[in-house]
Amino acid sequence: MKTAQQYLGYTAELLGRTVFGQKVGYDSVPWAGAFVDVVAREAGVQLPAFTYTPSALAEFIRSGNFSREPRPGAIAIFNFSSNVGHAASPFSMPHCGIVVDVREFEETGRFITIEGNTTGAGPHQQKDGVHQRIRTINETLIFCHPVFDGRAGSRTFNERLIQLLDRGRTKFNGEDISAIQDAEADPQLLTIDKEIRPGDRNRRIEIIQLALATVTDLRGVQPGKWDQVTAAACSRYQRNIGRVGKDVTGLPDKATLLRLSKDTGLFVLDNGSTIP
Repeated sequence: MKTAQQYLGYTAELLGRTVFGQKVGYDSVPWAGAFVDVVAREAGVQLPAFTYTPSALAEFIRSGNFSREPRPGAIAIFNFSSNVGHAASPFSMPHCGIVVDVREFEETGRFITIEGNTTGAGPHQQKDGVHQRIRTINETLIFCHPVFDGRAGSRTFNERLIQLLDRGRTKFNGEDISAIQDAEADPQLLTIDKEIRPGDRNRRIEIIQLALATVTDLRGVQPGKWDQVTAAACSRYQRNIGRVGKDVTGLPDKATLLRLSKDTGLFVLDNGSTIP
């Protein structure tokens, strides 16, 4: 919350350009989600990307980390769009904000947020920017609850695997578990000298599938083949790291693999890889 408060009073530039849009790679578009993403990143909180809020909403519903009651630090998803400033549209994605105060909630249903891509309540706060707002439960879809215990980036393989199995998100057999454990213990150097396309089959794809299985609900794949199931899991992962629209390709480009390597630790991408 302190990180969000540092941005209070910030206003968008000409044509809707913002530091938040620039940092997530999508500028001059609705940026309430980009504000949440940047604040979370700077605060060291690991979240599914809110750049496209429906994707983040889906991930929190999948994980069960949501409710109809706010807590400080929760992300409120509203039942109206980000409709202020350049590129605003009443048909855009749901607006969102960071909950900072819930002391009146039980009595009045009101809570206080810090939001990007909105106007403030005062006469001198009518510019598209970062402002504090009073919101009500009646204009809220759900509250997404991030995990703040600091363990998300430091869990052991067994802790991650147990969590996945307990939630029924994926199905591992003994061979898969052994392969993932081996990969984590001794990450393989992955050299990819040409673009992987649908239908391709090789050992390197199998390693990528193992990594995707630890961050998505990948199941029922053909090991070592970039089939439709693998492509769907890759698309979901790309949305989780903040890609939107046609940038969600379902194919393992270099940027996707570098992030997947960092998030899972199951392989290292060779600097000599020439994929785009």
